[in-house]
Amino acid sequence: MQAIILAGGKGEGLLPYTEKYQKETISILGNLIISYSIKGLKKAGINDFIIVTSEKGKSKIEEEIEKLNVSFEIIIQKREGINGAIKDGLERASGSNVVLAFGDIVAPEDFYVSLVNTHLTTGADYVIPLVPVSEGVNTYGLAKIEKDKIEIVKTGSTLALAGAYIIRNEMFDDFLEYLNTRKEMLKYFVWSEKWIDIGYPEDLINAIEMLLDEKKSIISEKAEISKTAIIGKGVIIDDYAVIDDYAVIKGPAYIGKEVFVGNFSLIRDATSIERGAKIGAYCELTHTLVEPEAEIGSKSYLSYTVVGEKAKIGASVISSSFPARVVRGKVNKLGALISPEAEIRHGEILKPGTKI
Repeated sequence: MQAIILAGGKGEGLLPYTEKYQKETISILGNLIISYSIKGLKKAGINDFIIVTSEKGKSKIEEEIEKLNVSFEIIIQKREGINGAIKDGLERASGSNVVLAFGDIVAPEDFYVSLVNTHLTTGADYVIPLVPVSEGVNTYGLAKIEKDKIEIVKTGSTLALAGAYIIRNEMFDDFLEYLNTRKEMLKYFVWSEKWIDIGYPEDLINAIEMLLDEKKSIISEKAEISKTAIIGKGVIIDDYAVIDDYAVIKGPAYIGKEVFVGNFSLIRDATSIERGAKIGAYCELTHTLVEPEAEIGSKSYLSYTVVGEKAKIGASVISSSFPARVVRGKVNKLGALISPEAEIRHGEILKPGTKI
């Protein structure tokens, strides 16, 4: 069976970050977002992928997937919208059934295993997972269940389609209407465990928290850690990272390959610092994502903030946060969203919700 991964959306909730960078190419814990769906489907036995993306996402996605030891084809989305992307993928797919998955979902691999197993054990041509959500959340559509009968709706339910499906390999005009025409044949399961749809900056922070949850400390022998540094529990430090004198890494946290953390800095509470990023001296980062090769000047404080690839943050920059949305019963905080290659001057104070 083949899988079609949709990774060409505009990423409107992450603008202006996504003007030049595809959302699915954001890195979390050393992996692009799209990797999490591919790895999950690979564990479920799927090894043949069609990736529908944009020109701005193609090269990074291709480089990433080549590391995953799967067969794949990348195509550029030609038709507009989600329905158009699905049609573009189906035109290249083979076989009677396909897995259709969105590349911006971060979930445990067992989520995808459950999807494929439901298909294999029931023989159903149409399988959809459902996730409990807050009223009104309908990224991929909502579903009502009454006496084991399912109906796809736009409002009035707290069960959302979870962004991964098994469907017949056939064309249609509108995906959600298509599912409704097949509702008598749909099999579903409710996924009540961890699941994040990456749509907004705060979703990225939640994904870090989810992925680091209950992980044991892993310290690479190739990392260079000062004898005076303090490394707490639940910390992952990757190859060739450098932790300078008296720095404190308090888990859960991820320090990526070739990252530098300056002396007396504090990295804590669901923070992920990606490959080659540099953190100056006397900084404090909490609930923050720092993308590859970004630089944070000394004495800066960042909270619930996303720093884009190759961005440069001056010294003594402050980014605080405030409560934003409530998703699946959790209050999400929002700091700043700093786009790739952006530059922030020394001493800037970024108000909560700042987008640069």
